[in-house]
Amino acid sequence: MADAIQERHRVELNQAFFHARKLQSEGQLDEATRIYEQILLRFPRHAESLTLLASTCYQRGDDVQGEAYMERAVEVLRLILADQPSSYGAQALLANLLLARGQRAEAERICASLQLQLNPIRATPQEFVQRRQAATLAGLPPMLINTLPKSASESIWNRLAQGLNMAQAHVSIGLFPDCCVVGSRALALGQGGLIMKEHLPATPHNLATLANAGVRKVVFHVRDPRQATLSWAHFVRDDVSMRLMAPVWRRIVPSRSVLQQDLPAAIDWSIERYLPLLLGVVDGWLEVERTRPHGMQVLFMDFETYRRDEQDYLDQVLAFYGIAKEKWQAGRSEAAEVVHLRKGEIDEWRRVFSPAQAQAAAARLPDAMVERFGWTR
Repeated sequence: MADAIQERHRVELNQAFFHARKLQSEGQLDEATRIYEQILLRFPRHAESLTLLASTCYQRGDDVQGEAYMERAVEVLRLILADQPSSYGAQALLANLLLARGQRAEAERICASLQLQLNPIRATPQEFVQRRQAATLAGLPPMLINTLPKSASESIWNRLAQGLNMAQAHVSIGLFPDCCVVGSRALALGQGGLIMKEHLPATPHNLATLANAGVRKVVFHVRDPRQATLSWAHFVRDDVSMRLMAPVWRRIVPSRSVLQQDLPAAIDWSIERYLPLLLGVVDGWLEVERTRPHGMQVLFMDFETYRRDEQDYLDQVLAFYGIAKEKWQAGRSEAAEVVHLRKGEIDEWRRVFSPAQAQAAAARLPDAMVERFGWTR
């Protein structure tokens, strides 16, 4: 009888929680908040409800209360893991919240041993296994396409995966610029048959974890950071800020007061807060190219080359990974899904940024980086 009652409570909890998630995703924040709070009255250690309560607070502009809920969620997850140290779901959520709060060292310790399954992208589990096995038998190496956000990287990833018939998945958790490599996923990538697309910073943890798994070749795909910043200003306002978990990532999601204003306000915020993050990640990978820690090799590619001559871009990537051209299926690749390509313009920022915004953005670009990538001020 007790087991039946416990199971009924678990089902009721899940139903209530997923209903609240749906309401939140639809913008019904008051009703979602009410349900999350009711869940916590019965289950005070429900970390997921605490996390999404923090998210609804940020969406409303109540950052102080949002921080309080975030702190409580982290505290609860640590208590859960003290009792259930092998709870991988709790480990993953805690690592994400720590990354969002800038507590990278503790998050990296979790990710190093976290046993997190691969998440098939654009394939059923059966199709994923079949592609991975076929690509492994074909001798295709592990491929990691590391990119700046908002650089057509999703479409490029799909082109490569389809053209080579490789399985797609992710090796990290977290959001740019705090993505953290998961050890078990890196080991899976190192076994071959997989192509992964990430937004990884060149942290010692990420580099060592990849290298120890046998992943020592990385394509780093860049775009003029001013255009990437403009695209982010659009994307964060019209898409990301409305996602369930995204608002807890305070470094890349503006406050409600900014999001409620027009696009120029989002651009101002992005130039001041987001552009430096882009430049920092690029600089980190330039340092990897220069010093080659763990024997890591980096091929820098750029969005502008991709827009001018897609096939030349793809040929350079294949050559870098030592993949024979006969293994490339052009027809399959051309049918790949194009996603997240808002306009695909090279220098839209020139006509959208105000003179003051253009000047502020240009002033942040390091001279050496401008020269290396051919960006014009």
